[in-house]
Amino acid sequence: MKIEKKCLLCLANQCNQTMEITFQPKEIANRAKQAIESLIQSLPYENVPPPKIAIDIYKKIASITSTDDIYQHIKTECIQKARIIVDDILCKKPIFKTPEEELQWAIKISALGNIIDYGSATKFSIKNEVFNISKLDFAVFDLKDFYKKIQNSKTLLYLADNAGENIFDEVLISTIKSIYPHIKITYLTRGAPIINDITLNDMNTHLECKKIFDFCEVADSGVKSPGFIYEDANPAAQQSFNQADIILAKGMGNFECLENIPDSRIFLLFKIKCEVVSNHLKIALGKMMFKQNSEK
Repeated sequence: MKIEKKCLLCLANQCNQTMEITFQPKEIANRAKQAIESLIQSLPYENVPPPKIAIDIYKKIASITSTDDIYQHIKTECIQKARIIVDDILCKKPIFKTPEEELQWAIKISALGNIIDYGSATKFSIKNEVFNISKLDFAVFDLKDFYKKIQNSKTLLYLADNAGENIFDEVLISTIKSIYPHIKITYLTRGAPIINDITLNDMNTHLECKKIFDFCEVADSGVKSPGFIYEDANPAAQQSFNQADIILAKGMGNFECLENIPDSRIFLLFKIKCEVVSNHLKIALGKMMFKQNSEK
């Protein structure tokens, strides 16, 4: 998916939101606003996915605020709250008649985690959000294709998204391992702090994140943008991508970077959070998607 002019306006608004929710002094906030507006005007309007441009935006924010990980305290809050929510969900886990039913439930739990997002056009606060699986509204749910593909897979690459969302991903990953114990799963985080996306350092730092290490290999993708861009990934991540039998990509940023790749191994799991993506897909804002890429 290629960037549109609306995406640049969204990135400028994200800067203002970042200043607000991280309680930056007025002088710093004004400097950041002016710098980002100037940067956006100078950026080449070219055929790149929106997350690619975000790298320069948040690099500038980090420079002005002298903070490499400006969302660190918010990420910690999200991880801690997510652990409480997911543990409660697991205490109420239903009894399933078939593996397919359990897999469907776990995919929806993972999707529930994609509600967490401080980098989207819609304002979000984990303090005010209600996480209710019954409220999820899927426009596309390619479960049968995923189920068919995963039964014949030996390796699964799982592309992570936001901090806290990883706790919800843990449910899906552990479910997959319980149904298909032979599958090797690799969970790739962002290569550097950007917005509230999960990094390997976050995973290693927070005790709430430790359970997932029992079910899969967790690694750093090397990608600094809020979406997986193959060319920017480190060699190990590229190798994992090339060799994976099935790829599950979480979040709208990963959708923006991967949806145009004609590869049926790729399944995209995300919530539509902006008008550009909504118009691109011709699907309403707020809908959930579990969509297999097609061989074009």
